[in-house]
Amino acid sequence: MIITALGHAGLDVRTSNARVLIDPWLSPEGAFQAAWFQYPDNSHLLTDSLLRPTAIVISHEHLDHVDPWFLSHVPRDIPAIIPRYPAPALRQKIELGGRRPIVEVEQWQLVEIAPGMSVFFVSEPPMNHDSAIMIQGDDAVLLDMNDARLFPVQLREIRQKLGGHIDAFAFQGAGASWYPMCYAYPAGKRAELSKRKRLAKLAYCRKCIQIVEPTVALPFAGPPAFLDPELFQFNSEMDDGIFPDQQQVADWLRGKGVEQSLVLLPGDAWDTRMREKRGDPHWRGFSFDSRGDYLAEYRSRRATQIDTVRKRHPHPTTSLRPAFVRYFTDLLDMSPYFNARIAMRVGFEVTGPGGGTWHVDFRPGREGVGDGIEECGYIYRFESRWLPPLLNGTVPWEDFFLSLRFSARRDPDRYNDHLLGLLKFAEPAALAEVEAFETAARGDERITVHSEGQVYSVSRYCPHAGNDLLHTGEVLPGGILRCLAHHYEFDLETGRCISGNCEPLQTSRVTGALEGADRQEAEPEADMAS
Repeated sequence: MIITALGHAGLDVRTSNARVLIDPWLSPEGAFQAAWFQYPDNSHLLTDSLLRPTAIVISHEHLDHVDPWFLSHVPRDIPAIIPRYPAPALRQKIELGGRRPIVEVEQWQLVEIAPGMSVFFVSEPPMNHDSAIMIQGDDAVLLDMNDARLFPVQLREIRQKLGGHIDAFAFQGAGASWYPMCYAYPAGKRAELSKRKRLAKLAYCRKCIQIVEPTVALPFAGPPAFLDPELFQFNSEMDDGIFPDQQQVADWLRGKGVEQSLVLLPGDAWDTRMREKRGDPHWRGFSFDSRGDYLAEYRSRRATQIDTVRKRHPHPTTSLRPAFVRYFTDLLDMSPYFNARIAMRVGFEVTGPGGGTWHVDFRPGREGVGDGIEECGYIYRFESRWLPPLLNGTVPWEDFFLSLRFSARRDPDRYNDHLLGLLKFAEPAALAEVEAFETAARGDERITVHSEGQVYSVSRYCPHAGNDLLHTGEVLPGGILRCLAHHYEFDLETGRCISGNCEPLQTSRVTGALEGADRQEAEPEADMAS
């Protein structure tokens, strides 16, 4: 098996009988309204031969993973193989690049791509449509995590299904978020939150590698480049924030004793049989240490594309209020379950022609859309040019948030997972699946948790979404239990959720360790988690 990096999260995987592209992203307009660009630039890989794989495997609907521009250049008889999700967003984005065969696969279902080459997916819980990809061929195994954040129990099950040996483990070393960069924090606090997120992500990567025990670990999706002058400052997140580059990820892991980390630049390849790297001569003289000069030159090369995207999004000439009211009135009718868990007013400051200050009230019995942003728990602020595609559905809210073309503030400063979930899905079937998952009966089992010299008996299942804390729980310093499924955190003394709007965790302190009880203990790097 030959694994060639395509840049960002893209991989080109070849065996003796087949060739698949995984999450190829090569659009010269980048992604998310020309906010993100591939770093480093991978445009030299766009050749005729790249456009004729056996199949394209796509993990999820983010536009740095499914690229309609690239797909429009691939012959229409080449199939796309994708995980089955309850919402149609991934299929719809693939079809923006032209209709082609789409093979939807249930997770854990093994599908043959060609004789001797197969694939299967393992997904996150339904609030997050992300999946890891497993490719088998030529007696070699690739586990590609892309954006998925799997639990240790899932990784162990994957390893067992793959025969206990994984040749290559590809993983995302950088974040994919707008928090905390777009939030109204003092500069010092924002920098500290970014650093904590960076270290938490790196610690998670290290833990995954320790479980998977691959021959080689390939960090990818190191940061996007922000080339629009309005966003260029976010490149500083590479320094000590949530967007470390591939080399920084590998260096950090080696500093923690993970020696199998290997950086592949776009065009570099790893031969699993020979266990050797094949470098692309295109990168002679390149160094991540020269980032400033590289990004300045890259920005000038993409100025035309950025300007073209902006011209596609002109400021409106009439008021957007009627369309805003219609959109959110429909959204309020979509899921009473989500409304009840949002349970607050959300404000929108839409600046520029056609804009205004409006709110959406999700509180049960008070649902409605109105003027003003008083008493709002969340407030989003952005230019009016970006609102029409959000209201007409051509740009999903999550894609817009990933563009970083907005600012936000919240009071109290607590994450509301259901607000993002409602905005990003806005589709009854997907919302219903989340509700069914979160409200399924879980029983009243308890587990024992050790923290700060104390022992606690707590509910085994997270009160937010019912995830099994025996597998998804992580103990943090200060007597905090975090559920890794959605990063909800609970005070072990009181059970109170301290990071979001959630029912309390059932907890009680016990005297001494319980014989034979299940046990959770703090990881050595728990102090790095945010």
